[in-house]
Amino acid sequence: MKFVLITIIVLFAISSIALAQETNLCKDKESWKDWDTLITKHPHDMDIQMLHAVRIGFCQKIEAGTITFEVARDIFNQLHESVYKKSEFLQKQLKDASEL
Repeated sequence: MKFVLITIIVLFAISSIALAQETNLCKDKESWKDWDTLITKHPHDMDIQMLHAVRIGFCQKIEAGTITFEVARDIFNQLHESVYKKSEFLQKQLKDASEL
């Protein structure tokens, strides 16, 4: 469980840094491979599944022109930040419990 949380935190931190820039990762094949690997490894992690689904949806909406990249990026980053904070909190709880 600890490894999963650490993996999630590291991957999301990297993802968040990339998304914070002006780079639209919707057409980046390597980025999609990373996400596909992540959801395959963690099929029952609903936070990962949710972020992946939101990413797919935003990419489709950007492509259709119904949302700007900047708005999608900002919303995704806010959502990502909340998942990241949740992961940090859970990891701290696990660490605290293991020290008892």
